[in-house]
Amino acid sequence: MGIVASVVFSFVVITLIASYYRFQNIVQLAEEMQPEEMGAKPEDILRVQLARYLAGCARRGTSFSISLIRISNPEVPVRMDAPVMGAIKRAARHGDVTCVFDDRTVVLFTETEPEDSVSILTRITARIADDCAKLALDDLRTGIASYPGHGLSGKDLIKAALEGLEATTASTPIVMPEIVDYDEDDDEEDADQAVEEAAAEAVGSDEGQHSKGWRERRKNSMIDELTNVLKPEAISPFMQRVMSEFRRKKQRAALFCVGVNNMEHIARFHGQEAADDVLRGVSQVLQDNLRAEDLIGRHEKYAFLVLAECSIAEAEIIGKRISTLVSQGEFVSGRKKLKTTITLGVATFPEHGRNLHQLYTAGQKVLDHSRSNDIRAYAVYDPDIHDKVPAKPMKNIKSVQA
Repeated sequence: MGIVASVVFSFVVITLIASYYRFQNIVQLAEEMQPEEMGAKPEDILRVQLARYLAGCARRGTSFSISLIRISNPEVPVRMDAPVMGAIKRAARHGDVTCVFDDRTVVLFTETEPEDSVSILTRITARIADDCAKLALDDLRTGIASYPGHGLSGKDLIKAALEGLEATTASTPIVMPEIVDYDEDDDEEDADQAVEEAAAEAVGSDEGQHSKGWRERRKNSMIDELTNVLKPEAISPFMQRVMSEFRRKKQRAALFCVGVNNMEHIARFHGQEAADDVLRGVSQVLQDNLRAEDLIGRHEKYAFLVLAECSIAEAEIIGKRISTLVSQGEFVSGRKKLKTTITLGVATFPEHGRNLHQLYTAGQKVLDHSRSNDIRAYAVYDPDIHDKVPAKPMKNIKSVQA
């Protein structure tokens, strides 16, 4: 039996190693050869490259964009060995990936935040046109989709990029469709599951073989090192998912926009390290006095967002309690004991909005109104009072609403 087990184990190891090298060989060839020269279809190569890129970005906890660059000049062939493909690779950054979508369109994967995608592609297309004698800038149209804002699967991302491509015009040659909030009928596929499936598709990749370590790195990449809560860039995907669940189950919810007061003063007179210690202490107060299932994220430099399942009446109780606890606390930094307060703006579902973006806009108006009037307390959104304040949408939530 021992001999049989050893043989079986050896066979499995050899198969995994062979699969790994086969995958790496496919990836290398795909960057140099046409799909048909490899006996594959363009969509097969696209699937492999997407799986590879998705797994890598998930491991690092970063966003990425898929761009479909369409070339209208029939005299410029679209092939992996064509001059235009070389121009795209030279214009793109190291680590960006290209492959053929069809006989007129190139796919470009770029690791970037949604708000930067259009400017990056503007630079890339300008360089492509300068690098190709037969190609003018007017010959290029680009549709962009962003992960996870436009979807969690390759199918959704390609669909969004095609929508952007179809919306391009001579005056607007680069289009990224607006990223909208989930409605009840939208796909609520779990992001982690989608990432794991993509990693598994990349046969033999490190992400697939070492899932435990990968999951730990994925978790760490989402947690702010100073405050031990969600990073600003991780707030949207996590809170959107929870918000969709609240809507699906018809549960009430509240978003708390928490501004920590006096932080610039503390940093100026006691040093940035002291300000960091105070912010860490406020974060700990929130973590110790909110429920484990309540989501807490760091927002901007000296603020937090909290999403909790509760009614508007319960939200007022929560807001008052954590305001009192912070004001009564002393935050140690070296030999100093420092004090601060917080200002809270509260918006609730369904009273003040149906999605996270609407709740954030309302809650932030409350916070801005209170700060401008030196009100250091909590307040619930009142349109008669707070709609006089200009909306200040949060970059991360505005850009990544899916």
